[in-house]
Amino acid sequence: MHKDAPHLDGAYAAFGKVTDGMDTVNSIAECETDYNDMPHDPQIMKTVTVETFGTTYPEPVKI
Repeated sequence: MHKDAPHLDGAYAAFGKVTDGMDTVNSIAECETDYNDMPHDPQIMKTVTVETFGTTYPEPVKI
């Protein structure tokens, strides 16, 4: 979600915060989609950075 959506309040959990590159988020959100709301061109994140604030976590389980 990149805009307010009160109809989803309490139905979904927030899991992150964009600290840089909101223009990229808006570009992804505004791309053309088909009748199933799937993008015509795949939208792929090439990198993601997670700030752990010094805590070490194990590798995630890949399914």
